[in-house]
Amino acid sequence: MIHETPIHIRYSDTDLNGHVNNAVYATYMEEARIAFLQEVFPGQRLPLVAASIHLDFRRETRYPEHTDVVVKSWLTRLGRSSFEFYHQITSVDGEVLCEGTAVVVHYDFETRKSAPLPDWARQALLPYVREREESNLRV
Repeated sequence: MIHETPIHIRYSDTDLNGHVNNAVYATYMEEARIAFLQEVFPGQRLPLVAASIHLDFRRETRYPEHTDVVVKSWLTRLGRSSFEFYHQITSVDGEVLCEGTAVVVHYDFETRKSAPLPDWARQALLPYVREREESNLRV
């Protein structure tokens, strides 16, 4: 399954040249992860921390030419205590603008260490595990 999160680009997301600032893509991915987790675990909070984030920029995202984007998200790996999100940020007409991954870790805030994912969480996440679909675009 693929989760989709629509995001409206704000003028404040851009630099002086009208480009969406590179740091903002990480925020778009974070918004998508939050929406994903709220849908998969409604009313529940899974204690997670980000372990790594990686971005590959594919095309310019310019304002006001792009006023909205869509973040498509799924999982490419489901480990014992962590899982990897794959995010594809596209224009509303499907042009790939940015691709990225984020590894999140199930975390015990009392011991300050990673903790195994509960079976119920693993079962809820399994339908979202699929192969990574890299774009053919190279910058």
